[in-house]
Amino acid sequence: MKLRLLSAGYVLFAGDLLAFLLFAYYGKLAHHLPVSFLGLLDTLAPFLVGWLVAIFVFRSYGQKSYRSFGWLMLSTFLTWTLAAPIGLVLRAWWTGVPMTWVFTWVAYVITFAFLLGWRVLFAIGFSLSKSKQHKLVKS
Repeated sequence: MKLRLLSAGYVLFAGDLLAFLLFAYYGKLAHHLPVSFLGLLDTLAPFLVGWLVAIFVFRSYGQKSYRSFGWLMLSTFLTWTLAAPIGLVLRAWWTGVPMTWVFTWVAYVITFAFLLGWRVLFAIGFSLSKSKQHKLVKS
């Protein structure tokens, strides 16, 4: 089964990675921890593994997932709702720190907010891009 990404899918993926990076960066700052590349990677890795699993389950970067604003928001919700628990379990296993409801809730909501914020901007840009292409084709 082949997952086909169009160039817009690559842009969407890059923005998602940036959203995850902002989540890790914000977490380090909020907890007064040093921010380093390895520290960010250590925080991000379990969540990115969860995200990778979920994107293959839901085909989150296929054209269908961002063909409309509604589909994009639904794809974001479904993908993160599967990815977050995977990432949280992997993080608990990796760090040896048990999950707490507070951390689970905060990690889910904050990361979801970063993803949604980016993806709303993406949806607007993608819609404007499609409009321009449609007008050029009609001319």
